[in-house]
Amino acid sequence: MKAAGPVAFDPRLLERWGGQGPRYTSYPTVPEWTTAFGEAEQRAALERASRRASEPLSLYVHIPFCESLCLYCGCTVQITRRADLVEHYLEALELEIERAAGLLGARRSVAQMHWGGGTPTHLSSQQIRRLFGALAREFQLLPGAELSLEVHPHVTRKEQIETLADLGFNRVSMGVQDTDPGVQAAVARHQTAEETQALIEHCRQLGFGGVNVDLMYGLPRQNEATFAATLDHVAQWKPDRLALYGYAHVPWLKPFQKALESQALPDPALRTRLFCQALERLGQAGYEVVGLDHFALRSDTLHQALREDRLHRNFMGYATHPCEDMLALGMSAISEIDGCFFQNEPTTRDYEQRIRSGGLAAHRGLQRTPEDNLRRAAILDLMCRMRLDLDELELRTGRHDLGSHFAAEWERLRPLAADGLVELTARRAVVTPLGRLFLRPIAMCFDEYLQARQARAGTFSQTV
Repeated sequence: MKAAGPVAFDPRLLERWGGQGPRYTSYPTVPEWTTAFGEAEQRAALERASRRASEPLSLYVHIPFCESLCLYCGCTVQITRRADLVEHYLEALELEIERAAGLLGARRSVAQMHWGGGTPTHLSSQQIRRLFGALAREFQLLPGAELSLEVHPHVTRKEQIETLADLGFNRVSMGVQDTDPGVQAAVARHQTAEETQALIEHCRQLGFGGVNVDLMYGLPRQNEATFAATLDHVAQWKPDRLALYGYAHVPWLKPFQKALESQALPDPALRTRLFCQALERLGQAGYEVVGLDHFALRSDTLHQALREDRLHRNFMGYATHPCEDMLALGMSAISEIDGCFFQNEPTTRDYEQRIRSGGLAAHRGLQRTPEDNLRRAAILDLMCRMRLDLDELELRTGRHDLGSHFAAEWERLRPLAADGLVELTARRAVVTPLGRLFLRPIAMCFDEYLQARQARAGTFSQTV
């Protein structure tokens, strides 16, 4: 895989390809799942997965708690400062860990683990050790496993980072979004640049192998001057990788976001300029586009995985340790096990009730069909290998008809090829460095559910 290098960007491409679309952390995507998939199907999937004892797993643990609400947030969170609620949740998590591990039998090795939120460092150092101990009793963390979590610099103490380092965590992801005090006030995110820098430095002193930073454009009160200062901070901190997200205004899903409508949200023209500004400044700072909002230094493992065709994608985002199955634990957590997706109950109350009643907590899900598996493979090739080679895919799947099977999809790719986003031949589609910024509309060409889904207004966020 060649490096992307500098990307020349034409803002008019956003007008043509910047509409709504899925992020393809799964295929089929969540709107296609159904509550007909429940605990019985979840148990069956875990039991089938247990037969492949030698294959490692990915683990995801959802910690939903935050002390306060950031108004741009699209995550599933619970705002609380009540210690008893956290304790009750940890008790349920421990039960779910033990129960799920039992169904997986001898399949206990883990190549990648991530704690997401919410704010995982809402937990005290003692609680972090307790949760890690519960996981370590049931699962074997392989040598070289990536152990990561999300942290909020404003609420994370040095003692917690020291605890995480002692337990073997080796990567942290820090939400920053924007360092301008006015922007932070508008979105109720309070975090100084000095706090973030101090935490990054402390992580590096303790030997963390990777630091990620999340940025966001399209927030209230942002302009080129304020965002330039944020990008200057990023260049100074030099995180190993970063994510650049466009703010997704989805008040039909997150009603609290309506509060931002009284603020000065950037119009489409300014939003485009902010995006272009970030591309230019990040390129100057040595970051290359990996794919779908993600940038990395060439020394980072994410960039290395892309070059070596080892990149994978699941509900944790891009993963450097390809594991076909991911077990997700906690309220609203989404697992991908043995050709199935399933999501736990979306509230802590319902999740804890299901677990304490002696069962598991699947709320909805889907079992993939053979056609789903084929299209999932095509989409993953485009998003992770930056190419779709029909000869290669036929060898992997045993099919011999993909040229005709994907004839309509090839036609959908032609306008993207005309705009320089894809290099297209009769049996091969290669994503260009510029096209890595538009992976969502490229992948959408292979989504057979999409035509029906497009009638549902407001299902997805903007693709760029």
